[in-house]
Amino acid sequence: MDDLKSSRESAKADVARHFIIGTAGHIDHGKTSLVHALTGTNPDRLPEEQRRGMTIELGFAGFAVDDIQFGVVDVPGHEKFVRTMVAGATGIDIALLVVAADDSVMPQTIEHVEILHLLGVKRCVVALTKVDKVDEELAALAEEEVQTLLATTPFTNAAVCPVSSLTGQGLDRLRAALSAAASELTMDTPRKPFRMAIDRVFTVPGRGTVVTGSTLRGAVEEGETLELMPAGVSCKVRGLQTHGVALRGVGRGQRAAINLAGVDREAVERGHELATPGYLRPSHLMDVKIKCLTTAKHPLRTASTVRLGMGTRETPVRVVLLQGEYLEPGAEMYAQLRSGEPLIATHGQRFILRDASATRTIGGGVVLSPNARRRRRHADLGLDVLEGLDHGDQDARVAQVLRMAGFNRPPDLAICAQAGVELEQVPAILLQLQSTKNWITLEGTDVRVSPAALEDFTLRLVDWVERYHRGHPDEPGRNVDSVVGWLERTAGRGVARPMLDSIVKKGRLKSLGRFICAPAFAPALSTADEKLFRAIVEEIQSGAFQPPGTDELKCAAQVERKRVERLVTLGVALGELVRIEPKMYVHREVERRMREVVGELIGRAGSVSVAEIREALHSSRKFVVPFVEYLDRIGFTRRVEDRRVLVNVDQETGK
Repeated sequence: MDDLKSSRESAKADVARHFIIGTAGHIDHGKTSLVHALTGTNPDRLPEEQRRGMTIELGFAGFAVDDIQFGVVDVPGHEKFVRTMVAGATGIDIALLVVAADDSVMPQTIEHVEILHLLGVKRCVVALTKVDKVDEELAALAEEEVQTLLATTPFTNAAVCPVSSLTGQGLDRLRAALSAAASELTMDTPRKPFRMAIDRVFTVPGRGTVVTGSTLRGAVEEGETLELMPAGVSCKVRGLQTHGVALRGVGRGQRAAINLAGVDREAVERGHELATPGYLRPSHLMDVKIKCLTTAKHPLRTASTVRLGMGTRETPVRVVLLQGEYLEPGAEMYAQLRSGEPLIATHGQRFILRDASATRTIGGGVVLSPNARRRRRHADLGLDVLEGLDHGDQDARVAQVLRMAGFNRPPDLAICAQAGVELEQVPAILLQLQSTKNWITLEGTDVRVSPAALEDFTLRLVDWVERYHRGHPDEPGRNVDSVVGWLERTAGRGVARPMLDSIVKKGRLKSLGRFICAPAFAPALSTADEKLFRAIVEEIQSGAFQPPGTDELKCAAQVERKRVERLVTLGVALGELVRIEPKMYVHREVERRMREVVGELIGRAGSVSVAEIREALHSSRKFVVPFVEYLDRIGFTRRVEDRRVLVNVDQETGK
């Protein structure tokens, strides 16, 4: 894609099936020469590559077999460029494993096969190159070694085609084998959303920024708006090409060169992605399932820093194992990847892990939750979510995505990315979850929520309240306002009260006046405390508008102060007493009568003074001043200069 002004030749592309081939194999085994012989294009475009005869960067070419259009990604074979090889393997449909007959299986051959397996490549064809340099016996021995290597992989039945890029021997057979491998793959009509991992970026004079990559899913047309991730920058598709042919649209299985408007060359690099706006969301945390290679020399230890190869990007991440301290060679385990840089992924995406120095591949895995929350190690809570995302069908995966979203319903595009389902399937799946009561309306609201998410929040709230009980054993529980505040911060303002009411109604928590407590910690009084409690309530009630302070109670004159304070607090929690100020309490009936008297006074006169309230209550200033301040505090009255008015009365209209 060096000339964006190529004529539009899209007729064949519209009817052809498209697949991407990625080469693999050891250095000097003839990958680039083979691609040149197959396609007529030398994928080594850099002068240094042509001078040294060694592929350093990704190369690209294309060819057709009948109605099948193949895009070829040629990767370097040197161990120093495995990072580039992984980038080139992103999005490929068929691996073209190149093994030289005179060298046979070599270290990079083995590592590349491991990488192809970890990346989930479905089909492989083997090209046994340089057969013109060896006799039939040596070629047969090399073929046998290749088959032994592949015997324990998904590629055990891969066709092995002896070829010579120099003489052309076996090329037709190789093309036929690639065509046969393609016919075994199901290619659906490309559907939205679109996604492409960028593997090359450059500038064309007069046209601006151009990026290339293998389309991972979906389709895009000229004139559409895309999102450059992880930055979230909006850009427009100015033009499209595949292997030098200008097209109006490209889709899954095609190499694409996209001319972008609205983004500078300096803002784009390999590892960035283009996608339908709203489809991808960057995250520093991903929940994954990891497999450690059987050939790994050491177990993978939790909290290890490794190199993550995913898409066309490589970045350091910390691996936090969720089910143990070590992951032994050949074993699998759920884990969380934590990155200092934002990561871009979707459910089901494959990745590679290499050691911190990027000298050897140690394993790989699959993304389960691309936008995760920080998890605690050795905690069973949440592992069932990963089980559902790992083994569940599409309905089960969407249910887990809704569970993780809590009370915030994700957009359909986000569900598509996080559950690995097609966009057009989302509405039907949501209806199915509603019919099976796996997505319900929270009582008292119009908010839909997963019952599992509701249970998760309930468990967290109950644990939060119980921890308070353990730290404050003499108190009846948490203040209801603090509980509502916690729910508003974690679940949202609109659902806090209805959710608390539902939890109390189900008996998971208990309401004690202005306190919330766990049923197991609900206050239980001994016979002596029950007798003292009744005496305190009766003495305060008898005091009416001149109640005794907690340090003046005759019934508790010989009782420890802390015990009295605990029983008075319980009286408030049970709704029998009302706290006016520290050490001053009134009975609930007295407080109700106080509001009646003050309300009637103000209703007749429009406003009232402290002295007038004192006379009406037959009390003294010592008590009435705190009473009036209490009424102001609860919003019953409001002070205007030295008088009180009712808060709910308009002073201009008197209503």
